[in-house]
Amino acid sequence: MFKKKKKELDEAEINVKIDTESLDEHANKFTVKCLVVTYFIMAFAWIMNVLHIFIVDRDLMNYGFFLMSVLMIILIAICKLAGYNKKWLKYVIIIFAVLMTFVLGVVLTYHIILATVLPLIYAIQYADKKIIFFTYIISVIGIFAMVMGGYFYGLCDANMTLLTTGTLNDYVDEWGQGHFGPINENPWLTLPLYYAFPRCLILLALIPVLLHASGGIAKRELRELYLRRISEIDDMTQLYNKNKYREMIKDYYPTVDKVGVIFWDVNGLKETNDTLGHTMGDKLIATIADSIREFTDETHKAYRIGGDEFVLITENESELKLNEIVNRWNKSIIETNKNSEIELSAAVGYAAGEGYDIETVIKKADDFMYANKVATKKQRKEWFD
Repeated sequence: MFKKKKKELDEAEINVKIDTESLDEHANKFTVKCLVVTYFIMAFAWIMNVLHIFIVDRDLMNYGFFLMSVLMIILIAICKLAGYNKKWLKYVIIIFAVLMTFVLGVVLTYHIILATVLPLIYAIQYADKKIIFFTYIISVIGIFAMVMGGYFYGLCDANMTLLTTGTLNDYVDEWGQGHFGPINENPWLTLPLYYAFPRCLILLALIPVLLHASGGIAKRELRELYLRRISEIDDMTQLYNKNKYREMIKDYYPTVDKVGVIFWDVNGLKETNDTLGHTMGDKLIATIADSIREFTDETHKAYRIGGDEFVLITENESELKLNEIVNRWNKSIIETNKNSEIELSAAVGYAAGEGYDIETVIKKADDFMYANKVATKKQRKEWFD
């Protein structure tokens, strides 16, 4: 059945009309790259400590670096196995970002306070604003765990131990001698109240700014995606257009080892337009396009390169496989014609060859298609005579 393909999209409708999965996939990849950079910074600090340039307790740094390595390996394995386009993956990545921040916070304590904001910064890339609130909740849990873990197992923070509340003069006399106050006797009360809670409030104050920034980023990304889409997609058929076809012929297909090309030239379009009207002519084009779309996927892309001309270009397929696709298409058209108001047919030609010689492969397929069209016209003429 013919379906109306053309849709008018204005800027107000972009957010609901454009699928955001590709934006999330891009954000997932970028966030993982950021975490990899964080890991290498930790690795650099660990090496500096091994060389005695830094003076952090060696066992503490070893434990921290080992845990960071384990988390990094697990996260990359999950991303590779699941694929970056899964909707749930962004939540997993954010959880790992908080876990890595937690490890850094426990090990390095007072050196790492600024890192607590990193997961929230990562979250603003996503079009879904719920991820920001999810990240905040996870970060709050991480901050409380980080404060307590850092106190008992991490790099000793004298402020936490002594609960210092004044200036240097309160703890060092005029001769530079220290006179420390009492030790923190109730860390389970004082640390959450004086350290974790204030940090959570600071993060909370960032939420409105982050939500605003996230909305702006998402709108800009969606707008770019929309503009890219309308520059590549044929309105009537929703297949790739001639601009995209030329771009792929020039930049992409020459890098593929083997390519296959199938040409279609629709029969009877002019007669349909002249006798039944352009609406029926559009229907003829759209129905043929629908039949070709059945054979498209990531490595089989279809293009409308003229009013009644279509091309399917495949990657690493033999001529035998192309012949199979054409036979299946012919059977599909026969079935469709049983319930169609107009006769559907097209001349078809195909060829396969090396990707670097894509122009030659296209010419062979085009010549094959033209020969098929001439033979079909001759056969039709003999029938009517």
